[in-house]
Amino acid sequence: MAEGYTAGEACAACRGQCCRTTGCSLSPEDMCRELAGGPVNVGTVEELLQKGNFSIDSFQIGGRAFYYLRMRHKCFTFIGVDAMGECVMLTDSGCALAFENRPMGGRMLEGKAGGGCIQHYTREMMVEDWKPYQELLWTIWDRWHDRMEADGVFDRCEEAYMLFQRERKLVPKFTG
Repeated sequence: MAEGYTAGEACAACRGQCCRTTGCSLSPEDMCRELAGGPVNVGTVEELLQKGNFSIDSFQIGGRAFYYLRMRHKCFTFIGVDAMGECVMLTDSGCALAFENRPMGGRMLEGKAGGGCIQHYTREMMVEDWKPYQELLWTIWDRWHDRMEADGVFDRCEEAYMLFQRERKLVPKFTG
């Protein structure tokens, strides 16, 4: 079995609040698994991102962007310009991925009753893991970000997500 914390009663009780806030962070090993042993280069990672389940996101370290992959958010594209959003894998009955197929951030999330879950795949661990891939991820980000921004892609994604959220409030979730 894969290392980590399986979803239990605490996750069922909160109904995926973590997953409604942001998609799980991947580790480079998760990315390589998704590439099925193929080469890790700009072309293969870009192709993986365009398939729909993952996106590049970033956080700031010392005033510079640090890039990593995470699960894509519903209604958004493979360039993550907003770290908030519901994970594409979240369904009414929980995560669509089997535990062993979840990214590191999902497997290493320890659910706690009443919320306050603990993420054991820390930012420091992510920095160490993703450091060798910064140039590759920056190249993809740089190739797409400005073009998508100029084309209004990010604004359309935001509008689609707001509509999704409004419609969601009208439909009861997690029944049964």
